[in-house]
Amino acid sequence: MRAGDVDEASGALWFGGAAGIEERPIGDDGAQVELIVGAPSERAKALVAAGAPWGATAEPVEDDAWLDSWRTHASVVRAGERLVIRPAWLAPVPRDPGDIEIVIDPGRAFGSGAHVTTRLALAELDARIRGGERLLDVGCGSGVLAVAARRLGAKEVVAVDIDPEGERATRANAAANRVTDGLEVSTTPVAAIGVSFDLVVANLLAPVLVELAPAIAARVAPGGRAVLSGLLAEQAGAVLGAYPDLTLEQTTREDEWVALVLRL
Repeated sequence: MRAGDVDEASGALWFGGAAGIEERPIGDDGAQVELIVGAPSERAKALVAAGAPWGATAEPVEDDAWLDSWRTHASVVRAGERLVIRPAWLAPVPRDPGDIEIVIDPGRAFGSGAHVTTRLALAELDARIRGGERLLDVGCGSGVLAVAARRLGAKEVVAVDIDPEGERATRANAAANRVTDGLEVSTTPVAAIGVSFDLVVANLLAPVLVELAPAIAARVAPGGRAVLSGLLAEQAGAVLGAYPDLTLEQTTREDEWVALVLRL
């Protein structure tokens, strides 16, 4: 694929269920790039579909231990003003007064906290949660956003993901961070949730944000906000168009990725 497609392709693959991605330049000029992707075999079909626009094939291998090799390169990251996201297998690092440490082991779910889309969403939660809010995390993955919301002071958090791996990882990380009280996790479709929330956060691919727009918008309480991440800057217009009843309040950007904050 072209080097300029790497961000979009890797984002699609991560959200498709990749457990690890290695980027390899093709040739000396860096114009073409190959992505080597690892995931459990049951996700191969989803990953091929996610990589289809750029050309993708699936090859079974017997030993998938390399899928966890990325852990040796993981590091502690900061998001927003207060949040420090630490991979569970790393030792604690010195923190500033007022920092809130979130310890995360994503397992086979998306959301170590390192990806720019996750950091953008975390920063918006840090800026907007003051205490006592009700929050819905759509596509919770590892649970990093849901756990962070509880640690920031949200009173009630509902986290949903269609992937059972996401449900399992979120429960485990909620327990590790001692926030199981007030955090409900399930594979319930967002459209089946019958209540509204002060904040709805969805860190998903742009096509999924568009597909789920009616359900996500319906979960935002009057005066509430939706935080949408996982999209490239060039996709923002299409996503905004899917939420006609919400007003754009803020756009934040890092590299080619953006997060949108919409208000009802």
